[in-house]
Amino acid sequence: MKLSPIVKHLVLVGGGHSHLAVLRQFGMKPIPGLAVTLISREVVTPYSGSMPAFIAGDYSFDDMHIDLHPLAQFAGARLIQTEVQHIDLDLRVITFDDRPDLHFDLLSLNIGSHPKRDLIAGANEHALAVKPIDRFLENWETIKSAAVAAMQEGKDYTLSIVGGGPASVELAFSMHVAINRATGATATAEKKEEGKRTAKGTAEERLKGRLLLRIVTADSHLLNLHNARGRQFALQELTRRGIEVVLNAMVVRIDKGKVTLADQTILETDAIIYATGASLPDWPFQCGLHRSEDGFIEVKPSLQTSSHDFVFAAGDAATIQGQPRPKSGVYAVRQGKILAENLRRYATGRKLKTYFPQRQALALISMGNHEAIATRGEWFFSGKQMWRLKDFIDRRFVEKFSKLPEMPAELDIASGLLDREAEQRLRNHAMRCAGCGAKVASSVLEEVLHELPDPSGGDVLTTPGGIEDASQVQLPDGRILLQSLDFIKAFTQDPWLFGMIATNHCLSDIFAMGVQPHSALAVAGLPFAEKKYAKQQLRELMLGCSRALQENDCKLIGGHSAEAEQLQFGLSVNGFSVQKTILSKSNIKAGDVLILSKPLGSGTLLAADMRYQARHSWIDDLYNSMLISNRDASQIFVRHGANACTDITGFGLFGHLLEMLSDAELGLRLNLDAIPAFDGALSTLEQGIISSLHKDNAMSATRIENNEAFAKRAKYPLLFDPQTAGGLLAGVPEGKAHDCLQDLQAAGLIDAAIIGTVSADDGNEIRLS
Repeated sequence: MKLSPIVKHLVLVGGGHSHLAVLRQFGMKPIPGLAVTLISREVVTPYSGSMPAFIAGDYSFDDMHIDLHPLAQFAGARLIQTEVQHIDLDLRVITFDDRPDLHFDLLSLNIGSHPKRDLIAGANEHALAVKPIDRFLENWETIKSAAVAAMQEGKDYTLSIVGGGPASVELAFSMHVAINRATGATATAEKKEEGKRTAKGTAEERLKGRLLLRIVTADSHLLNLHNARGRQFALQELTRRGIEVVLNAMVVRIDKGKVTLADQTILETDAIIYATGASLPDWPFQCGLHRSEDGFIEVKPSLQTSSHDFVFAAGDAATIQGQPRPKSGVYAVRQGKILAENLRRYATGRKLKTYFPQRQALALISMGNHEAIATRGEWFFSGKQMWRLKDFIDRRFVEKFSKLPEMPAELDIASGLLDREAEQRLRNHAMRCAGCGAKVASSVLEEVLHELPDPSGGDVLTTPGGIEDASQVQLPDGRILLQSLDFIKAFTQDPWLFGMIATNHCLSDIFAMGVQPHSALAVAGLPFAEKKYAKQQLRELMLGCSRALQENDCKLIGGHSAEAEQLQFGLSVNGFSVQKTILSKSNIKAGDVLILSKPLGSGTLLAADMRYQARHSWIDDLYNSMLISNRDASQIFVRHGANACTDITGFGLFGHLLEMLSDAELGLRLNLDAIPAFDGALSTLEQGIISSLHKDNAMSATRIENNEAFAKRAKYPLLFDPQTAGGLLAGVPEGKAHDCLQDLQAAGLIDAAIIGTVSADDGNEIRLS
């Protein structure tokens, strides 16, 4: 029996190019016993090399962005989307504004850089910096729209770019193409052969306004780090396209609508892009890391910081002692491999490797028209072939971290124990789901529960096999004690987040009965780990639980913990009420309108997440919904006189509907199209990605009279999708349903929907529409 306790914790701060390589390598070859956490402000991160093509309109959003969420899942790493407040390198603790502190043994920084705007008065207020790229792209769309609108109204629009490096040149080319494409003008002002109209003249017949684009730099020429032929060609091409280049022009002040130079020349402008120099924020140095002569984190050739051996840094954030290199993505990418290897070696106590950065690197500058400039040392070339090379390199890089190999779960079973068909069936479902998708199938559960003795009678009002969401015990004072128990496996590497969501999930049984939870007992299963890491996991888990309980006015009064194969958590919840105010699952009435408070699809999305095939935006939306308590929905359903209610969990919408109808001779009309779905759920279902409980749930489809007519519909599989921290489903009198739905949506449950009606005319017939 193999045991792999967690004994060390590596934290990666920043989602830069070097850390991408670390995550991928750790996914391909994990380090048993090492926990990995990635902290990043943004999860969908841009690849800077693809930005010019994106701006020019040649690349889509996905073509230039890498989603860190599936990459972190692939690496088995926890992903925390937030910003670091402080790092205490003595205690090895990271603090945040919005979540519990995090302890680490080993730290790596790949936080990128940003332009030095503080050097020029007014730059922070009136210029748009190229980095962070995500913020730049958001504001670029505003500038582009303003330029297009002005030109279409017959006005000139001036756009100034401060800086003379590759970023400025590529931006000038790509912005020129983008704005002219958007206005319908051609991308060049090149004169054609004698006797033909110029492209510029053709555009001016349609537009009176012009785009006046300029580059302003304090240097005597563009592209300082490129050879003379490359510099000269870039200048000629910019000039040919009507892009002004202002050399030897030191910018001393930036105000709204103008740029002031050192000689007091004022350049009027409508918008200003700032793309000069690079720097780091002060916080790494306030933590005690050494600053290099050029203002970055000083590292050894091993990529360890010169001040702390257990801290590594790479990419734009770092400068290697005695080996300064340009702040370029090329070097950050190449550092990734050695960074991953040395983090592995340091964690396992082995000698580190030395990184020898190449002295010269191939530089490719996009010209925005499917042509590019290429330089390396004294070598120079330009044209469409260079664009195709750049396009190939950039697309391959993004695909490398976006199209991840599936690492199938292994099924360890001796040959011959099962027949081939049964063995294949098990192997097809070897990757078992977490959350409520890990629930035991309803058919198995029912068979076992029916063999148990019936404890009802006297003060016990419910049986183990009963369909209600909580058990009921009559108290001497006339009140009823409601008790529920739920317990789920973690579907995220983040104990704090899991603690909050699992708590909401466990409270839902009491809310489904229209009752306010009073108190709870917790049970936690923690994976085998070194003592300090086990303590950290338990602390985060219980802080998450406590936060959710406090938000729901429920007290934690005790609990139990034990070691487990993976993180697990559950609550036994108590509530008090009187019989007449309790919502029963089985009290559905003819004429009731069925209202669902939350979307469906958590089962398929979590299954896709396990396979590294779920987008961050999908999982983020899902988690945000899971963090919404069912408290408001419960109170609204009670206020509007709901006859019956249940929470949608492991047996899926249809399974819980059958429970509601089990004791009634009632029919049901379910509007399949009206059922709300989480973003991405229909996409993953279409790919055939389902929860491990889905097929058992779908066995009940025989109860649907017109099943075959709807089985191919996109939303049909949602009926059987197991939900974790799902919403409430209630039967509300028809006359109150509209107001009830409005109140649910006003309370923030914007996806709440009327999905069906109950009828006495159809017997037990269930039909889809």
